[in-house]
Amino acid sequence: MAFENGEDWRPVDPQRRGRHASFSSALQAVFADLSTEKSAFFDSLVDMWPALFPGLPARPGRWESGTLFLYVPNAPTNFATRPRLPSVKRRLMELPGAPKKLEVKLEIRR
Repeated sequence: MAFENGEDWRPVDPQRRGRHASFSSALQAVFADLSTEKSAFFDSLVDMWPALFPGLPARPGRWESGTLFLYVPNAPTNFATRPRLPSVKRRLMELPGAPKKLEVKLEIRR
């Protein structure tokens, strides 16, 4: 029976299922989110962050392949913080032990 109690129980087309086409790709994404890359620069940055940027509502979240992801609590804070990213990047590049290539991105997380 395709319909029971007013519900359509037929399978959903793969194109409409979401961002993962298969269960294995969903598991790979979960494990990638759980694993963190170790970086001495990032560890020291997390400790120094409140002193470096006292009024910035963003906080360091994770480090992936030369990209620092800063977490902000909501979309308005993301919008207000985005213009300050170039100055944050310049200041981070001046720190001892900073990588030669550094990207800074914002991500909404609580």
